[in-house]
Amino acid sequence: MAVNGQELPPERKNLVRELLCPQLLAAIVAGGLFAFTIAVPVKLPDANSVQVTKKGIETVDPLLNSPEILEKVKEKEPWVLYEKGQTKEAMAAAWKAAKDNKKRQDAAWNMAIGNTLIRSDNAKDRWKGYVVLEKTILNHPTSQYVVLNYARQLYYGGFVEKAEEQYENLLKLAKPEWIEPRIELANLYLVDEKTSRAIEVFNQVLEQKPEDPRITKRLGLAIAVNGKKEKGFETFVRGCALESDNLDYPPEIKELIEKNAGLIESAISDVRQKVENRPEDIDLRVTLAKLLIAVNRLPEARKNLKDALKKRESVPELHELMSEVLFREHNREEALGEFSSATSLLPLSRPAAPAEDAYAPTIEDTSEEAESVAPPPEEKKAEGEKPAAEAGSGTETEAK
Repeated sequence: MAVNGQELPPERKNLVRELLCPQLLAAIVAGGLFAFTIAVPVKLPDANSVQVTKKGIETVDPLLNSPEILEKVKEKEPWVLYEKGQTKEAMAAAWKAAKDNKKRQDAAWNMAIGNTLIRSDNAKDRWKGYVVLEKTILNHPTSQYVVLNYARQLYYGGFVEKAEEQYENLLKLAKPEWIEPRIELANLYLVDEKTSRAIEVFNQVLEQKPEDPRITKRLGLAIAVNGKKEKGFETFVRGCALESDNLDYPPEIKELIEKNAGLIESAISDVRQKVENRPEDIDLRVTLAKLLIAVNRLPEARKNLKDALKKRESVPELHELMSEVLFREHNREEALGEFSSATSLLPLSRPAAPAEDAYAPTIEDTSEEAESVAPPPEEKKAEGEKPAAEAGSGTETEAK
């Protein structure tokens, strides 16, 4: 055999044929089948399904990285009662659950307890609520929806810097296409007078969803707050037009419609009933206005917003929605006026700082909390510990 006019050495003539002898082919095939059989079922866990704890790497319940966990929270008795306007009963139910060891092992229950108690006018209730939420985060530091819930509740309570920190931590866990926490952080930056950072984050989100009306509208507000009112207004009304042309409902409106068997009229009736039960709840009035705008019932939406503005004229979102209604009604001049009101109020709409009447927990409070979250007796035995009844209470230990 010759290559380029040169005869190959005899020992190399049949090298390929020798390498691919029937025995070797059979071995390769068998090895491949073995590798396929053994290797394919081995699947590394998703990064979001594990977390590092003091005990090492532990598996995370997939529910904690799913929006379904937030629905579970809303189904718990304390929050259901609070939503019905039965505040006193809601707080009592939250305290009862907070002392229930079994419920305290459940993240959804802890979130429901905390979310409810922090809305109380009582300092001890609020203290307990944030303690429960903080412990939930310590137990589930990489569970995205647990972190998101905690960030939202911190913001609600006026802990703005802590809320920003939680959102920023969450963005390190979340994939870029999950835009909800990014929008919320950008809105937080906006009311915290970090307008340039807000614009930067809104633009990052628009890279993921370039035709999203709500992001375009919020970007317009941020641009106006940053000093470019005309440009901001043009961006804002472009978002309004996108929403109208595409019949694109905001996510919270889609969720309400889905909960009402896909019937928007049923959703409107449901929210209107809640407004009647809690007429001072501005968030409910905002939701009702968004529903009415979604079905182009603009005069009714305008009336609802006027009623809301009589109660709380300083809420920028009411002016923002009124601007959208007026723009859709082709009243550009008044729409610009309402838009200007919204942008002037945004930096002032930062949540009130936490109340100064901070509750100082007693030894009984801290002992009760420790007992509530202690592992069940059977778990303690598995770890070689004595049950609480045999070991004695925390109060006795501290007293000694």
